[in-house]
Amino acid sequence: MKKLPFEIKITLIYIFLGAMWILFSDRLVVSFTSDIRKIQTLSTYKGWFYVLTTGLLFYFLKKKEIKRRNELYHELLEAKKKAEEADRLKSAFLANLSHYIRTPMNSILGFVELLKEKDLSAQKQELFLSYINSQSYHLLQVISSIIEISKIQENQYEINKSLFSLNELLRKIVINANIEIKRLNKPVVVNAPFEMTGQNIELYTDKDIVEQILSNLASNAVNFTPKGEIMIGYNISEKQVEIFVKDTGVGVSEETQKALFKDFLYTSFYTCSEGEGAGLGLHLSSKLAMLIGGELKLKYTNKNGSEFCLYLPLNLRADAN
Repeated sequence: MKKLPFEIKITLIYIFLGAMWILFSDRLVVSFTSDIRKIQTLSTYKGWFYVLTTGLLFYFLKKKEIKRRNELYHELLEAKKKAEEADRLKSAFLANLSHYIRTPMNSILGFVELLKEKDLSAQKQELFLSYINSQSYHLLQVISSIIEISKIQENQYEINKSLFSLNELLRKIVINANIEIKRLNKPVVVNAPFEMTGQNIELYTDKDIVEQILSNLASNAVNFTPKGEIMIGYNISEKQVEIFVKDTGVGVSEETQKALFKDFLYTSFYTCSEGEGAGLGLHLSSKLAMLIGGELKLKYTNKNGSEFCLYLPLNLRADAN
């Protein structure tokens, strides 16, 4: 039911009290007594009662109305702050979009121009084409990430749960990481400690989302580890499974850690020559983790490496091989 405006409430109350004033007027008082002093006394009390009653009612109603308007004002103020923050973040994202898209696009166009040169050796042609292929794939990933972030924000992302082997999925991640390391020709070794546990873990969640998150973490580890080791595995506690990706890369700066998973922010926190900023991918991965009831965290970082962990609820089955 729609509430009456404050002004109408006050008008109705005054009409009611005015009716009471007429009902208990001096004539009615006279009909009960002929004592003039008593009549004057009752009339005086009646007047004071009317003034005090209307005054108190007006005070309480006005106080309630002011409280309601203050609440509405604070709600509008909070909505304004959120709108301004969202606008600021989107502006920051659009400002950095040039890095996400223009950087690989410029590389592609540059190598295409080089391919036009005459007397270009077959070896250089193959090298330039590999760079074009790599940057094209990177550009496709960026565009796909932007589309998926938009789907998540519009609540249009579909979750498809199934039962799958975590060990098999991690083996696929390890294979892809080794392929990337070979392509970049880096002195990096990928270790898989989960192969030594003798366990076969089955998870019931969205396999594609888990694979996308872990692929992004492994890709970052490969790109930002000049040399050394990458470890991919998991630990199980009573309530959750912790899937980790460790590396011996250059680490994450303190300033970057504050904005690592925040919306629309680009964080080029690595300085490896092969590395690309991973802000967009980590932001998407964090959003995807929340969609399946999990959480993505930077467990630790220093100048000797980092460890990212994906925590998932323990809705799984663990059977020994």
